[in-house]
Amino acid sequence: MIFDANPWDLQAGQYYNYFLELASLIILTAICVCYFLRKKFPTPIFKLFGVILIVVTTGAFLNVLSCVAIEHGSEVPLWITYTFHGLYYISQCLVSYLLFSYVFYSLGKSIRRKPIYLLTMIPSTIAILLLVTNGLHHWLFAIQELPNGLVVLKHGPLFFSFFVVTILNVGSTVAYTVTFRKRLPRRFAVVFLAIVGITMVTTIIERFKPRYILTGLGYTLSVMFVIITINDPDDKVDKVSGAFNNDAFIDYINTQFFEKQNKYYVFFSVESLGRIASTYGPLYFNELLVAIRKFVMSCNKNCYLFKTQSTKFVALFKTREEQMVFIHKLQERLRDPFIVRSKEFYLSVLMFFFYNDGVFKSSDAYNEFLNQVNHNIDYKDQKIIELDKAFLESLSRKRKIKEILEECLKKKEGFFMVYQPIYDVEKKVFNHFEALLRLDNYDLGYIGPAEFIPIAENYGLATQIDYYVLNETCAFLKRHPQIESLEINVSCSEFFDNPSEKFLSVIEKYGIDPKRICLEITETVAVKYPTKTKQFMEDLGKYGVKFAMDDFGSGYSNMARFITMPFSIAKLDKSLLGEEKNIRIFLDHAIELFKSLDIPIVIEGVEVEKQLKIAHEKAINFIQGYYFSKPLLEPDLIRFIKKHNK
Repeated sequence: MIFDANPWDLQAGQYYNYFLELASLIILTAICVCYFLRKKFPTPIFKLFGVILIVVTTGAFLNVLSCVAIEHGSEVPLWITYTFHGLYYISQCLVSYLLFSYVFYSLGKSIRRKPIYLLTMIPSTIAILLLVTNGLHHWLFAIQELPNGLVVLKHGPLFFSFFVVTILNVGSTVAYTVTFRKRLPRRFAVVFLAIVGITMVTTIIERFKPRYILTGLGYTLSVMFVIITINDPDDKVDKVSGAFNNDAFIDYINTQFFEKQNKYYVFFSVESLGRIASTYGPLYFNELLVAIRKFVMSCNKNCYLFKTQSTKFVALFKTREEQMVFIHKLQERLRDPFIVRSKEFYLSVLMFFFYNDGVFKSSDAYNEFLNQVNHNIDYKDQKIIELDKAFLESLSRKRKIKEILEECLKKKEGFFMVYQPIYDVEKKVFNHFEALLRLDNYDLGYIGPAEFIPIAENYGLATQIDYYVLNETCAFLKRHPQIESLEINVSCSEFFDNPSEKFLSVIEKYGIDPKRICLEITETVAVKYPTKTKQFMEDLGKYGVKFAMDDFGSGYSNMARFITMPFSIAKLDKSLLGEEKNIRIFLDHAIELFKSLDIPIVIEGVEVEKQLKIAHEKAINFIQGYYFSKPLLEPDLIRFIKKHNK
């Protein structure tokens, strides 16, 4: 193989040394075969690595063919030699760009949505266009046959552009790796920089020593680095069952909206496996896991099966039909035992399934979704439940409300306070009021406390909300010293945060007399956390803070519980205003008991005159309800007081 005496070319009479390239090609081919024979993890990074394997192996193969074509130039048509060289150089352009793409994907960015990625394609695209049209202008290279039969490969005036493209792509890779190094595991950054070093070294050697072909060696070392350190498919596989592991599932759902992925989900938990493991040991447990994985794959070899916890699995399918076929086959299979080492095991499964079209878009959203499902699903007598559209929309709304609550607490916007007057029957004035928190959102509109408070408690936001309300109400009391008492609802989560000192610090900050504050505690909370509740009440009661049992009569209504705790007010639930005989008897006994203990009574939910009459007949101390007024904003409340308290 002889070249013109050009600074970019071999000196006349020298030959390519491509045997190292041939050995590298054999290794790369073996790696490709092993990689593609296995079921690959279905995320962009693994798919991209598969593309890289194909391109680098093809590039090494074309490099060898190009060398052979030049060496036997008199026997090989020039157009074939041109084709081999052109395709080889195209693969060179692609490899350096694919390396950058690998880093880009590893950072979790969506290639289709980032304009910066499109800009980085320009150098490689221009180089490939020049290669495609090289036969017309020969700016990159030319192949000529001399009169003596020797073939000459001459590098053109723009041949250096290949090195420029490589430097730009490699430079982009280094820039992204260094800039976003904190978002990459340390081994990622080390491997990427090592690959960049290998690429630069082989490129420089080939620039100054053209007869040594080291491209395939660089490819092989780089691929082996990646497989050994960061792209080993075994890292995503559960070692026992052979299914994909939980880390794989998290990666999958974090990339599901960047690719066309399976959206029909089946979650199933094999309940009896824990008992089998404790009774027969891990050997039987492990073999049953393998049997379950093999059964699922026998139902549909194209599905993806993830083992997310010790006895929990997720199977993903492309169509509703595949999903339903699997569920039916699993039901049929569970009727017969699984046989392990001559022992029969009947397995029981709890399962729910659904279509994931945006139900969760990230691992964080998935964890929230799973938490919500566990709190809202009730298997009872059925072991297989479909999460229908209404159920999923309900979960989505709860998740949205949780995000709204977080935003409101962060910005101190969205919440607002209203105050409902409470009529003092003896003094015939409105001198007590209940503070109520309201939430209004641009997207969802008005959201009632009965909906958002349980969500706040579930996500650990109730404490922040209570302190927000306490600050708002104390400021309100400071602005209106004529108001005798204000009732404030308290969340049950408070009793696990030792809040007495914090409550007092807020009250002292506004200079409010603690006796003007009455904290409402629901009967269900008193039942659930009796010791904590009592301690909380005693700590604040020392300073004059009063406590009211809210919604008395709506729950267990244990009189002894009320008596043993330092409640100073009883708020009767509006359900006690009913006309049923048993309700009337209960109301009479409750009123008699509270009066004997000298505890004031508030009746809630008085809306019509008939209910008001009952309250007067029973000599109840305070009356609250829409009969007098709905909850009012502060300016409206002040006008109400001026009008009715003359």
